[in-house]
Order: sequence, then structure tokens, then C-alpha cells
Amino acid sequence: METNEKQRSRAEENFTGKPESKLLTFVKKHLLVFSLLAIIICIILGFMIKINIMERSSLAEKELLVNLYENKMDSLSLSDMELTSRVFSWAIRSEMTRQNLEQVNLFIKRLVKEPNISKIQLIDPATATVLLSSDKKEEGTIIENTLILQAEKTVQLSDDAGITIISPVMGLDSRIGILVIELEKN
Repeated sequence: METNEKQRSRAEENFTGKPESKLLTFVKKHLLVFSLLAIIICIILGFMIKINIMERSSLAEKELLVNLYENKMDSLSLSDMELTSRVFSWAIRSEMTRQNLEQVNLFIKRLVKEPNISKIQLIDPATATVLLSSDKKEEGTIIENTLILQAEKTVQLSDDAGITIISPVMGLDSRIGILVIELEKN
């Protein structure tokens, strides 16, 4: 028996020029097992790649949903602040018609303590001067911004510093003041 194997290996050496390795002969004998093992490895790699792609897409979707939620919350907060400024202008109107500017000043001091509100001004539309302000240094200064002075309804202005809400304070037939509320950007 040994002679047959030796003869076969010599024949293989003569045919190929070098002897076959033991590993290669083992793989040839168990070709089905190794091919199934290769298929399983390919399937596992495919699923790992698919899971990685799905994780990335879910992360991107999560980020999109968070941004959408934050934008909706910001718009709700801004619309709430606009409504607050309208109601605040009504309270100022009632006190201004009674010539009670001390009470208006108290309203301004209390409202400016709320979060995100940086400054509040009450402007006289006839003279364009600041009647009352949360920053006392600005009282008596002249406002030159025509957008503020010509506001006929509640308006929002946005810039890098923050958001400004302009709300007219209406008397019986004309504007008796202009309320300017400046909000900090979040």
C-alpha cells in the first residue's frame, strides 16, 4: 500500500513539478465543508454590513426627528411669546390710558425677569423716544428704526442677536405706544 502512495506522489511530482501540500489535499478531500463554511462567512459579513447601514440610516433619521422637534418647539415658543406680547400690550394700554406709568414700569421689570427675555422697551410713536425700558440708560433715547416706528400689528424680526417682537399699543383711535420685546436666541 505504501508503495502505491509513493508511486502516486512521485507521479504527481513529475506531473506538477512539486509535491502537493497536506493542507491542499485536506481541503480537496473536504471541499463541501469548506465551501459551506465560506458561504456562512459571506452571509455573516453581508448581514453585518446591512446592520451597519441600517444603524447609520436610523441615526440620521433620529437626528432629523430631533431637529424637526426642536424647530416645532421653537416655533411654538415663539408664537406663545408673540401672544404674550399682545396681551402685555393690552395691559400697558389700560395703564397708559390711566396715566399710570409707574405700574407699566413694574410690569416691564417683572416681565424682563422671565427666561429668554433680554430687553423690553415702550416707545412713544409721536416723538420716537423710549418712554420706559428695562435698561434705564436707554430711556429718553430716540429710535430711528422705521420698522419699529411703523408697526401697525404684532411683528417678529429675527437676526443673529435674537428675536425682536414689536407690538403696537393701541388707544381708541391711534397708537399710544410701541412695545418692543427682545428675546435671546436659544
